[in-house]
Amino acid sequence: MGMVDDSENGKKGFDSGTLDQRSYQLGMIYAFAEIVGSGCKRLALSPTLTVEQFDAIWDDVEFIAEEYGLILGIDDDFLVTRLFNPEYTRGKRVINIVAKQETLDEYRRLKDLKRRSLEEGALTEEMELQLAWGLGRLLSYSDEAIRGLLDKPRF
Repeated sequence: MGMVDDSENGKKGFDSGTLDQRSYQLGMIYAFAEIVGSGCKRLALSPTLTVEQFDAIWDDVEFIAEEYGLILGIDDDFLVTRLFNPEYTRGKRVINIVAKQETLDEYRRLKDLKRRSLEEGALTEEMELQLAWGLGRLLSYSDEAIRGLLDKPRF
């Protein structure tokens, strides 16, 4: 079963680790492809993947993207913002799923802005928030959802 109930240690919820990982990963990607393809979401993210996991599913992911007419971006250095715990993506690969190249370009501009801010010593609180809001909007999150993630990052 995919549920974990270790309430004594504050851990309760769904544990995807008990599932067949290939099917789970492809199922998530397929569902996000449908959502992006239907225009409900500008940017969707695959589950975090090791290089081995990525290699095992890539051909199928390309097939899914082709079915929905989507563009894929391979990201080995996911944009770290205050929305998500950086440990979740560290050393992992994430597939960016978009309908328009402009969305992928906008994501890359956010990454470049963070890189330049770090290099120039200008990664202020204000810049951190700007990056988080930019990513949240690309992911088509509501303002309420973004504020919630800023208060309590996911993963």
